[in-house]
Amino acid sequence: MIHKIESANSTWKEFVYKNVVEFCNEKESRTFTLKDFTKNRLELFQKFRPDNQHVEAKIRQQLQFLRDEGKISFLDNSGHYTLRGIYLLEPEKEETKTIDLRMEKPEIREYLVETYVRKVKWAEQCRKIMGDCCIYHKCDNTFYREDGTKYIEIHHIIPLCDNGEDGLWNLSPLCAHHHKMSHFSDKKTKENMRKYLLSRVTEIVGAKQKYD
Repeated sequence: MIHKIESANSTWKEFVYKNVVEFCNEKESRTFTLKDFTKNRLELFQKFRPDNQHVEAKIRQQLQFLRDEGKISFLDNSGHYTLRGIYLLEPEKEETKTIDLRMEKPEIREYLVETYVRKVKWAEQCRKIMGDCCIYHKCDNTFYREDGTKYIEIHHIIPLCDNGEDGLWNLSPLCAHHHKMSHFSDKKTKENMRKYLLSRVTEIVGAKQKYD
């Protein structure tokens, strides 16, 4: 893909943020690593400011500034970031174009986005690690589609609107019933579900890492 170089009037921060958004759109995921981002965009940044001899350090600095402004956040201590400055990536807009999200209450909008955005990388990773059955207490529900694959919905345990992340630790496969429960039940039930799912996901991911 050919990337357009910004004019000299763009600041480093503006240019880095623009490229973060483009990079996330290209990979269809809000979560990215510093290593992958730098590798993919290094030549572009070098052309942006040819006189700068410390481009990689400059990128890290600008990502820090963007984090301070709430446009991105650190996901963990292994160089992962999550884009937060926009609500929907371009692939997400394409998949939700038939849904008028503007007319929905925030919790319904959050649920709709989770339910209908099926092709993002983090959802694939969640299903790969945690399976395609509901992991809520004593459930394990799923069903088969016409193509023979199992149906499951991927849930943000801490919603994006509450500063949740796209990281694996914050995602859980749920059946449609428990997914709706997590969004629309009473406050105490939602809090209990959140605590249980966070604990269960930590257990599953920890066990996976132990034996890999």
